[in-house]
Amino acid sequence: MPETDLRDTFGNFLVDMGKVNNNIVVLDADLSSSTRTFKFAKEFPDRFFNMGVAEQNMVGTALGLAISGKIPVVSGFSIFTTGRAWEFIRFACHDNLNIKIITTHGGIVGKDGSTHNALEDLSLMSTLPNLTVLIPSDNIELIKILEYTFNKDGPIYIRLPRGAFPTIHDENYQFSIGKPDILKEGDDICLIGTGYGSILALESALEIQKTLKISIKVINLPSIKPIKKNKLINEIKNTKGVVVIEEHNIYCGVGSILARIISENNPLPMKFIGIDNSFGESGIRELLLNAYSLNVKNIKEKIIELIKIN
Repeated sequence: MPETDLRDTFGNFLVDMGKVNNNIVVLDADLSSSTRTFKFAKEFPDRFFNMGVAEQNMVGTALGLAISGKIPVVSGFSIFTTGRAWEFIRFACHDNLNIKIITTHGGIVGKDGSTHNALEDLSLMSTLPNLTVLIPSDNIELIKILEYTFNKDGPIYIRLPRGAFPTIHDENYQFSIGKPDILKEGDDICLIGTGYGSILALESALEIQKTLKISIKVINLPSIKPIKKNKLINEIKNTKGVVVIEEHNIYCGVGSILARIISENNPLPMKFIGIDNSFGESGIRELLLNAYSLNVKNIKEKIIELIKIN
């Protein structure tokens, strides 16, 4: 049975939340069929606002709704929402308003067009004070993250992909803000992923450790901001090196954030896998990921480089 798109899980969750909380309103930038917020619009037409292709107006309106006591959910494509409306999102963070920014089409989006790839959004959003930045790696984690989001006051950014991710968690999974999620124990090298990077890390570890005869630890990092530094350091301190895997530009990305934390608290050799100072292209997603070296081969090469250092 094929996996459900994360954006469908998001759309369904919104409807469920709308039934129990009348203060939830949803704003969309004329993309409701793609973001799946049309499901909320169908159920609660008087609490849904299609703002058109005007992301700044959308977030600006959400500011007023938040000040008025509503809980606005702002949705659109990741690159356009975070890029075009960044200054307005900054205002929301400045005043610590209760706005939920939940976007789809994060990372490499495939055939939608090269300009639609979101490879800079984590840098843009992580720099903002008061903003929580979250990335689920499967539907189970997404539901837990959404539950946290709607029970927590303040601005939160959630980045979703265009499609589906394979399930890597079971029903017993518990999301804890800022805490690293251990997918696999290991002693020699640690792979840290976020979103699709966590899936790739887990798949790669199981394959690579057989050929290299080493033990690989895998950490999923759903919370990019905040990160519980002590818990992260405690998990990696006994390994010989770290490889960070992200579907984002590695310049000022998640790897940069982790490099600062690790270098200040427990220096280790590190390697980084992501988009290397480039804009994404349009095409079949799987082929693009491979073209940008988000694959097992590149992870294995980085691990071998770390082993040689040691």
